[in-house]
Amino acid sequence: MSLTNLFGNNHETPKIPEDQLGRRAIMLEKMLGNSRAVARAADLVMDIIERNERRMKLDADGNLVIAGRLAFYKVNLNGFFDKFTNPFSYNSFDVVEVHPKSGMVEEPQTACVQVQPQPNMPAGDLLAGYILGLLNDEVTWLQEHLGPLRRTLLAIYGMGRSPLSASLQAHFWEKMRGRFDFANDCVVVDGTNGWKWRVTFCQPLTREFKIEYQKPRQDWWTTVFNEHIKESSGHYVFNSFFDTVEHLAHCPGLLCQMAEDGNDWEADPIFLRKIAVDYPPLAKRLLKTIDDDEAYDPEKVSNYYDEYLAAEEVNTIRQLDDLVRERAYA
Repeated sequence: MSLTNLFGNNHETPKIPEDQLGRRAIMLEKMLGNSRAVARAADLVMDIIERNERRMKLDADGNLVIAGRLAFYKVNLNGFFDKFTNPFSYNSFDVVEVHPKSGMVEEPQTACVQVQPQPNMPAGDLLAGYILGLLNDEVTWLQEHLGPLRRTLLAIYGMGRSPLSASLQAHFWEKMRGRFDFANDCVVVDGTNGWKWRVTFCQPLTREFKIEYQKPRQDWWTTVFNEHIKESSGHYVFNSFFDTVEHLAHCPGLLCQMAEDGNDWEADPIFLRKIAVDYPPLAKRLLKTIDDDEAYDPEKVSNYYDEYLAAEEVNTIRQLDDLVRERAYA
């Protein structure tokens, strides 16, 4: 639509007040400044691609294919350019195809990858950060906000030896002194109060983890769960490998604190009681709930999502409560 259609054929040029001239100049400078920032960001993106010619290619459809250290990534740039052209567009470049390092596959996994934007960051800088993050995925995939990418990579490779192994080992050792034993498909992590925890993955008949503990001066391992989801209540602390190991690294001390504060709903109720059966300090604190609370009813025990447990799980809770009492009063 032309300006004539919008405003008519009036050629009158009114006198523009000084304050309006100043404000318009500021507005124009902001728009031009944004344009210059966009141009610089575009140059940065092209420079990154040119400097990494061997690991970044554009396919015939205009997708950017990135050879990360852990996987291949195919980024649909059209959504990004739509966003660049129309900031009100909901199409973005946040969904990326993830292919194993063995090669591109016909039905790849996808991940929603987000960059942490900074105030006034040009869209091109956002794209630059995005592709650099995928290029250096052996570092970025462990960042807290990249949970979707983590889950996708683990879905592709599992927990056995893979391109993920080296960074996994470094991450768990640095964060919680976790020690991987790939020969036995497990990780051992120090808990509190002298406890050690062992999580076994790559079990032949299940995708779930085996969880065991070793108390101070104990040279054997005690099994808590052979299949951690099937045998627990499905609490969120066991949602993923990362969540599971991090939770165990704070136990049994965290469980004691939860029971003391009446926040035991933040732990898996079956796991909590299984540990209390073999740990008197926790058993005594748990009595505040199962014996001293008049409103306590095993049938009203819920997991974190306020869902009551199934009948079989309620029976397990009743049996464990009796064992907890025996341990507490022993």
